Amino acid sequence: MELLLPDSGDAQAQIERLRNATLKPFDADILAFFGDFSQRVLADTGLRQYPELVALGYWFRPAAVARLRERHVHLAEGGVLRPRGVALHYAPSNVDSVFVYSWFLSLACGNRNIIRLSARSAGARRAALFDLLTALLQDPRHARIAAATAVVSFAHDDTQNAALACDCHLRVTWGGDAAVNALRRVALPPLATELVFPNRESWALLDASTVLAADETTFEAHLRGFYNDAFWFAQQACSSPRALAWVGTQETVRRAQLRFWDGLRAYLHRRGEFSDASELANRLVATHVAAAAVPAQSLEGSLADWPLRISSDALDPLQREQHCGYGLFYEVQRDSLAECVALFAPQDQTVAYWGFSRETLIDWAQSLGDRCVDRVVPLGKALQFSDRWDGQDLLQSFSRLVSID
Repeated sequence: MELLLPDSGDAQAQIERLRNATLKPFDADILAFFGDFSQRVLADTGLRQYPELVALGYWFRPAAVARLRERHVHLAEGGVLRPRGVALHYAPSNVDSVFVYSWFLSLACGNRNIIRLSARSAGARRAALFDLLTALLQDPRHARIAAATAVVSFAHDDTQNAALACDCHLRVTWGGDAAVNALRRVALPPLATELVFPNRESWALLDASTVLAADETTFEAHLRGFYNDAFWFAQQACSSPRALAWVGTQETVRRAQLRFWDGLRAYLHRRGEFSDASELANRLVATHVAAAAVPAQSLEGSLADWPLRISSDALDPLQREQHCGYGLFYEVQRDSLAECVALFAPQDQTVAYWGFSRETLIDWAQSLGDRCVDRVVPLGKALQFSDRWDGQDLLQSFSRLVSID
């Protein structure tokens, strides 16, 4: 097992030290650490090429952390919110910043944290983030946070997983069904609990009449929002839309699609972005496999297009399973919002919308099936992390309520 943070020393020794560290929720040292992290990220011009890291710095700025603290106080009404103890996090390999959100929110609640990262997530973006975190944790002002942290990396190993699990109070698994199923074979102590974030998929929900009526400024703003949602992580993030549900008559939707996709292609061209050969190959394989099993779909344009669009009557399980990301979009048309309800499945997490009022969406969400859809957000905010995720209130889940009558 390799120790990555707070330094490159002995991983086992750091984990032993960590178990004796003590923190209280939102104590002064935790707030100082968040403030320093945010200031350094936002001041680092080299990080500006990674907008998701800038978003991370913005998320943990002092004003935002103060709002989290207020909510934590509110959740503690009727008693005291205590830390869980030792939280063991398994981070996903496809989105570098998720492990920081999970770690920092758990830290805010006063937990000591062991975070296992995949060696597969190494890259320039992670290296830049680690340089900053290493400098921060080696600052003597943040010694208590460093003592309560172990970021480690090791190959999948049930023996190692069991050794870490035996003394943890909360296990947090990000990264999909396979990771969740594999770790659930490793028993937790009876009083420990777990949070799991399995495979999820997401949609965009667009009102065709709104798209057609939008002035150029509004239209461009929503195109940028869709680009951010779908292209930042090449649709590999669970909250990135992989399918679009269009609401309107067939003719209205056809005209709205023409404006939307022409505008998006022009936007991609202005940004100088192009799809590479490996992404094209992935899209072609996914499209052909799905087409062989799901005849009720039709190609819009050419197979070489980027983005690649497929019209479908619904989203078949095989289309979901074979979806590779990288600019592949399924599109479904319905005459009304109510008719969209049946499109959504339990694995659907986020719906990024344009053209519907909040009140309309509240009524609509009441009609969704069991476990379908956990987040409904405006287009452009699909990737924005929240302390409420996958239907879980993370501040509450990272804490233990001691009720006092």
